[in-house]
Amino acid sequence: MNNEELIIIKNEKIVVLHNPHPFNNGHLIIAPIKHQAINEISTSTLVELMDMAKKFINILERVYNPHGFNVGISLAPHVSIQVVPRWNGDVSFMTLFYNIKVVPETVKDSVNRIRSMVREYGL
Repeated sequence: MNNEELIIIKNEKIVVLHNPHPFNNGHLIIAPIKHQAINEISTSTLVELMDMAKKFINILERVYNPHGFNVGISLAPHVSIQVVPRWNGDVSFMTLFYNIKVVPETVKDSVNRIRSMVREYGL
């Protein structure tokens, strides 16, 4: 999939896209459109990023019913938030012994499922 196909939603300030190489199904990247480091970003944009992360955690809970989430913030060179759904035991022997991560759904299918739920939320 190309980058445009990975986009879940995009507005004037923020883009939410599916990670092209996900750790798990529903692994999202939430980032401002304008490439900025943490010391350059406005407080209002930072609040919008966190609000969008909160909304997408709710959406991902409905789509995938995970046991929890990992949320990480990259600070530079471009601020972004990664939201990764997690399940008990989601690191298997394949990851430990062969450095291979098994993701049971294609990125395209994941994007379509999340977009469907986004429409229900009216985002």
